[in-house]
Amino acid sequence: MRRLHINLLALVAMIISLSPAQAQSVNFGGTTFNNDIIGWYDLYNLSFTSHNYGTARSMAMGNAFTALGADMVSTSLNPAGIGMYVDSDVSFTPMMQFTKSPTKGGDSYYANVPKRSQTFDDHTERVAMGSMGGIFSVYKGVGAVTNINFGVAYNRIADYNEDYLVAKHDNSANNSLANFFCTLSNVDGLLTDNEGKMAFGDPYYWGATLAYKNGLTNKDAQGWFIDRIADNAIIDQYSSVSTRGSLGEYDITVGFNFLDRIYLGASLGIQSLDYKRETYYGEDYLYSEGQAPSGDDMPYQLQYMNYMQTTRIEGSGFNFKIGVTARPFNWLRIGVAYHTPTFYNVAMRYNSEMWSETFSAGNNPDGYDIDKDGYMADYVESPIWEDSGPYSWEYRSPSRLLTGVALTLGKRVILSADYERSWYQTIRLEDAPIDDLDVVYRDNFKEVFKGSNTLRVGVEGYVLPFLALRTGYIWNGSTLKQEYKDAIVSHPVPTKQTFITAGVGIKFSPTIYLDLAYQYGNTTYTTLQTFFAVENATEDTTNDLIDIQSARFSTSTKRHSAVLTLGFRF
Repeated sequence: MRRLHINLLALVAMIISLSPAQAQSVNFGGTTFNNDIIGWYDLYNLSFTSHNYGTARSMAMGNAFTALGADMVSTSLNPAGIGMYVDSDVSFTPMMQFTKSPTKGGDSYYANVPKRSQTFDDHTERVAMGSMGGIFSVYKGVGAVTNINFGVAYNRIADYNEDYLVAKHDNSANNSLANFFCTLSNVDGLLTDNEGKMAFGDPYYWGATLAYKNGLTNKDAQGWFIDRIADNAIIDQYSSVSTRGSLGEYDITVGFNFLDRIYLGASLGIQSLDYKRETYYGEDYLYSEGQAPSGDDMPYQLQYMNYMQTTRIEGSGFNFKIGVTARPFNWLRIGVAYHTPTFYNVAMRYNSEMWSETFSAGNNPDGYDIDKDGYMADYVESPIWEDSGPYSWEYRSPSRLLTGVALTLGKRVILSADYERSWYQTIRLEDAPIDDLDVVYRDNFKEVFKGSNTLRVGVEGYVLPFLALRTGYIWNGSTLKQEYKDAIVSHPVPTKQTFITAGVGIKFSPTIYLDLAYQYGNTTYTTLQTFFAVENATEDTTNDLIDIQSARFSTSTKRHSAVLTLGFRF
């Protein structure tokens, strides 16, 4: 059970009993659940990267720069690359991104809804910084050490800005979020106090608490039940998930050039993580004509419910990178780099709210405050849960090994290719405000994930002495073991990423250059559900198994990036 923070202890006014056998027999999850915790799938999503960002030149060539070097992105890929700089270089790379996340498997989210009333989108637009920094020549010699360069740079590592919408109409009453929370409350034995009130205790149960306070569930001596939604109700379900933020890295790098043949480099990377997820879920409760329950049978009847959750994860991490590049011939470069795991310390904040409307179809036996048309509205907001300071989360991302080769043909054409191996099964939760969770997550990563392969290729050709054309491609294969590619977890995880890139470079003078690039990326994810409560069959099972599931959806992210780099060499 989670540790309760001091500012929440006074709010605990109920006793929560948890039967380990029962809790293990029913699997609860979905995008509307477990937002109060940093799940193992969150650690994976926050660690997942294809190294697709950088300068306009590197992005146009698919970031295949492990061997090529002499670019600001080298500080994040292979620090030996900055040893190839002959002069000092300062550059800035702003970018614009357009992201759309189409979803399949459901119904139209805004069928017959005017544009002015559409609250959520499945696309985002933003301006961000892809890369910036400076490489400075601090030593030039005539001996074995030809030159030493020092670099300070920022490179974007990952972007979390995306929205997706899902909807499914005409669902049965036994597959609603009310049914989900009623089952959770019964399975885990949630209690109310002597006055029938329910306080916010462990945030794992805040959804169930909000459901009770909004009339979705009720309780008597026999347990939890639903008394405002009839068995013949038709339920329309809507959900949107909106994520914002990015992962950026500030690198302090030193690179050495030995006789223009061997280049060595090392970087200290300091990463900044900012991630925010807003999960909305709503239900409308409808009845066929003439089928609504009477006021005598059901005096209070829910009309709709809306549920919003906000999770914020912020923190920092550090890593080390070392690399070497050999140039045995003037036309050939071979590079190798190793990235240690990044060690993160992050804080998490979580809060939730639910609002609903109920129609008083009878004579209002409980004496609620209703309006002249017979309706009453409920709105309840949770406290803010925060894991920080001694309760912060510590984890490490996978280590990575990068290799690359680059060929120069006739001083006019460059061909470059990278291969990267990342060991996602080695992601580890080092410390958390929940006892023994590190062991559970370790087992999950070892069971579900495998090493990932990434291939990056790029081509650059000078059609004029001052004008270069570029193109590239990135392929990032699945990190999931074969038997888990169709798995459903609370929040979907990426299964594959591809990027197609192109660009142009212009040299205005020996000291000023301008690069432009376009990148199209496509990411696919595992199947998602908004909620599910599924009981595992055992030898002691005597009743019908619990099987509450929303519809299943598939989503992908299609991202267009326009990038510009302005650089100065001196």
